[in-house]
Amino acid sequence: MAGKITYLDGLRGIAAVNVMIMHFFVALAPAMVYGNELPLHFGNLDRLFSSTPLGLIGAGNFSVCIFFVLSGYVLTQKYFKTKEKGVIISSAVRRYLRLFIPVFAVVMLSYLLASAGLYRYYFETMVISAGSNYRDYWNFTPGIVDAVKQAVWGSFFVGGKTSYNPVLWTMKIEFFGSMLVFAMALLFGSIRNRWTFYLAAAVLFLNSYYLAFIIGMVFADTFNNETPGFKTGNKIILSIILVSGLFLGSYPISPVTNGSLYGFLNTGFFQTPKVTYHILGAGMIMYVLLNSRRLQNFFSSPVPVFLGKISYSLYLVHFLVISSFTCALFLVLYPVLPYSAAVLISCILSLFLIIPLSYLFYKYVDTAGVELSKLFYNWLVNSCGRGGAGHIKQKHLSSAIFTIYNKLFK
Repeated sequence: MAGKITYLDGLRGIAAVNVMIMHFFVALAPAMVYGNELPLHFGNLDRLFSSTPLGLIGAGNFSVCIFFVLSGYVLTQKYFKTKEKGVIISSAVRRYLRLFIPVFAVVMLSYLLASAGLYRYYFETMVISAGSNYRDYWNFTPGIVDAVKQAVWGSFFVGGKTSYNPVLWTMKIEFFGSMLVFAMALLFGSIRNRWTFYLAAAVLFLNSYYLAFIIGMVFADTFNNETPGFKTGNKIILSIILVSGLFLGSYPISPVTNGSLYGFLNTGFFQTPKVTYHILGAGMIMYVLLNSRRLQNFFSSPVPVFLGKISYSLYLVHFLVISSFTCALFLVLYPVLPYSAAVLISCILSLFLIIPLSYLFYKYVDTAGVELSKLFYNWLVNSCGRGGAGHIKQKHLSSAIFTIYNKLFK
C-alpha cells in the first residue's frame, strides 16, 4: 500500500464523482437538488431526486462530509498505529502547501477562463434551466491580484464565497479540520482518558463540519488500537448501519416539510440538520467500510481506486468545465433536441474532457504539491540542524496548535 489504504481512496473517488454529478444538476437540472423552488424539467423525477433517497445520486454535501471523515481518519491513523509524534508534526507542517499548490493552479485556470469570457455560457444556461443565476456563481470581475489573494489566503483562512471556484468553500474547513485532529491526536492521543476530550470536542462541534474530522480521528484511534467491542463482522448489524447511513446521507438540502419522508428527523435539536445528518451518515458509511471485507474489496477495485487517485484534481477542476464547456454544449444542443436529451448528451460528452483533464492535473499539479510539501518539510528540518529541528518542532507547533484552537473556538 505504501502508506495508502486503497479502499479509502476508492470511497473518496466515488464521493468526488458524486459531487460532480451534483454540479451537473446545479447547472442543468437544479430542481433535482433544490426541489420545487426551481423549474421542473423532468417532472416527478425532479421531485424524487430532491425528496427521497434517490437523491443519493448527486448528494454533493453528503459526499463532502465523506471527504472530511476520510481526512480525519487518514491524517491520524499512522500516528495511532505508531505513536510517533513526528508523523503528526510532519503532516501538520506540510498540510497547507500540499493543499495550496493545486488550489493555486485551478484558481489561475479559472482566472483565464473568466478573462476569456467563457463563464458567460453558464449565465445563459441558468436563464433556461433555473430562470436566473440562483446561486450567484461566477458573478465577478476577474483580476490577477484578486485571484492570487483568493488562492493564497482567502480560500484557506477566510472562507465563504470563493468566486474563482465555488467548490473551494471546503478548503478552509479542510485545512482547519486537519489542524484540529493533528492537535487533538498530539495532545490527547496517547493519554488514557482521551475519550473524554473526544466526546467534548464532538459536542462542541456538533453543528459544524468539524465534527466529521473528529469522527474520522476517533475511528483511526479505535481501529488501530484494537479497541474491544468496536469492531464487528455481523452482517445484519452492518447492513442496518449501512442503510441508516445512506438514509441520513440522502437528507435533502431543499426545505424538508413535516409530512415528508424525512419529516420525523426535524426535531429542532440540530441547528443545521442537513450538515449534522450528512456527517452522521458519512460516519456510518465509514464504520461499515472499516468492518466489511466485501465493501473493502469493491472500493479496492480498479475504477474506484483510479477515481480516488484523481479525486482531489477531479474535485477542483470539474465545475470549471461544467460552467464553460458543458454549458456551451448544452446551448448548442438545446434548440434542436428535447431538454432531457440535450442535458444527457452534454453531461456524457463532458466526461471525456473532465476525466482526462483531472488525470493531467493529478499527474502534473497534484503530485507536484505532494512532493513540494515534502521538500519544504525536509528543508525546514535540515536548515534547523538535527538538534534545532526538534526545538522548532515542539515550540512552534505548540504555538500553532493553540492559535488554531483559539480560532476554532471563537
